Amino acid sequence: MSKGSGPLSKLYNVIINSVDPLVPQALQPFWISPAGPQTVFFWGPFIKWIMVVAGLGDTLKRPAQNISLNQSMSLAAASLIYTRYSMVITPKNYSMLAVNAAIVIIQSFLIAKHLKWRSEGAQETVYNYSDFPLDPDDW
Repeated sequence: MSKGSGPLSKLYNVIINSVDPLVPQALQPFWISPAGPQTVFFWGPFIKWIMVVAGLGDTLKRPAQNISLNQSMSLAAASLIYTRYSMVITPKNYSMLAVNAAIVIIQSFLIAKHLKWRSEGAQETVYNYSDFPLDPDDW
């Protein structure tokens, strides 16, 4: 239960009180756990799985020259820090550990893919800007 007095806290309390009676008895331990769906410890990592899916999409479809090395390194480093943090906080947040470990693995693969492309002759790359709508002669 939220202890706040703002409109979002009140909305949250109404939702939780409405859903409480609907939760099956078998799921009650999960529902009331310190890292369960009533807390940010559940919803933060749950939503962060979207970043894992986006990273998988980049891994499969994005050409190596279009991978941002700075972005991938920053995301991998931040996720590595949060991987450690998830085991230090109380309660230990295993869902946060899993999602951040997945991000570190995917981003590390993207970094390696980009660095491999760079070392194999990125200087000879010809860029095709077929999506550019204007002909340079029209300028």
